[in-house]
Parts: sequence; structure tokens; C-alpha cells
Amino acid sequence: MKQIVKLIDVDVDGCGTNVETMIEIEGKQELTNGIIQRTKDAIEKYKKENDGEYDTDSIIDVVCEHLESEGYMCDYISEDVDIEF
Repeated sequence: MKQIVKLIDVDVDGCGTNVETMIEIEGKQELTNGIIQRTKDAIEKYKKENDGEYDTDSIIDVVCEHLESEGYMCDYISEDVDIEF
């Protein structure tokens, strides 16, 4: 089963700017609330271990590593086109 996960790095610059990234995961089952919570816990643990010094890419790596440990394959998804309006 494939799923798209949007990761939102909130207020990256202290001025309210969010960075959104999407990943595609594939596994035998849908993500459960337990897996989602363990993923959030892995992010928080990483942030604490690095004294709050992290970037969006390192968090995405942590998420993918954790989801792979849960039995999922993880790929970055990037847009083909941006349209601003």
C-alpha cells in the first residue's frame, strides 16, 4: 500500500514560515496511529539530542529511517511544476 505523507517544519525562521515536504511510503498496511506517534517521538528525540540544531532535511532522514525500521519504503516526492498566484 502506498501513501503520501506531508511533513511540515513549522516556523523555520521565527517569522512563521513553514517548510512542507512530501514523501511517499510503501508498506503492507496503512500507517496506524501508533506508527505515526512513534515517528513523532523519533523526531522529538532527534531534536533533543541535537539541542534544537537541525534542518528540514535531517528531520526527513529521521522520519524515513524510522519508517523503514517499521517496515516501510520511503521516497522523496518533489513537484514537477510550481504555480504561484
